[in-house]
Order: sequence, then structure tokens, then C-alpha cells
Amino acid sequence: MASDDEIEKLLREISAQDSPQSAPPQRNESRSPTEQSESTSGKRIPFAAAGAAVMGTAGAAAGLLLPGISIMSTGIGAAAGAFLIALISGPPRWFSR
Repeated sequence: MASDDEIEKLLREISAQDSPQSAPPQRNESRSPTEQSESTSGKRIPFAAAGAAVMGTAGAAAGLLLPGISIMSTGIGAAAGAFLIALISGPPRWFSR
């Protein structure tokens, strides 16, 4: 079991971390939130089209393997769904870098 000295030392470390002086300085972003949303909105359509192409191909491949499902309807459905979801959500942050 820990001695009283070790417990007191840990409590002092915790209180030092919780103090306002130990908090890291807040970063001031040079861009406003409106500028960020405007800059990524132009990349939504190419991102959505690429996602639709990939998922349409995957859907067509799945339609090839699954019996009773046509290749064309599966591919078109997957492409349309991926396009709409990617268009609404937009590209991830790592995609914009």
C-alpha cells in the first residue's frame, strides 16, 4: 500500500495540473468558422463523385456475387447512396490537407 507521503505527493501533482496557470494557452485560429466551411464546400462534389464511383463499383461487384440481385440496380443504388451521404457530410479534415 502507498505511504501517506506518496499520496500527498500525488495529490499535490493533481492540484498543480488542475490549476489555471498550468492550462495550455488557447490557440487563436486565424480563420473564422465561416471561412473554413466556405473553403471545404467546393470540395464536396468531387469527394462525393469519387465516393459514388468507388461504392458503385463495389455494389456492382456485390451484385455479381449475390444471386437474385441485378448488377445494375445494386451498383446504381450504392453509387446514389454514397453520393448523397458524401455530399451531405462533406470530406473529412484529413482529405483537405
